[in-house]
Amino acid sequence: MHAKTLDSMSLKIQSFLQNTGVQTPNSSNPSQLIAYFEREYDLKMMRFLEKEWISEQIERDLSSGSFAELRAFVSEDQLNDFDDDVASLNA
Repeated sequence: MHAKTLDSMSLKIQSFLQNTGVQTPNSSNPSQLIAYFEREYDLKMMRFLEKEWISEQIERDLSSGSFAELRAFVSEDQLNDFDDDVASLNA
């Protein structure tokens, strides 16, 4: 089995908050910051962040060739289906 390291959700949350202009020291607990924004502004941020995180992981894997590496482990009779599935992720 081929293992792939993913970025942590904490890093994603920290990055998101910094990109929105929130200054967060490295010691800040991202879940407390998210809870604050959800409570203060009635936002549902985790769903958004999770969706964005998954999209970024797929995009990175498609662009870095991880799926091409995995393709070598797919049986010959499933290659067309695999290629179709990978192409649909990039659509």
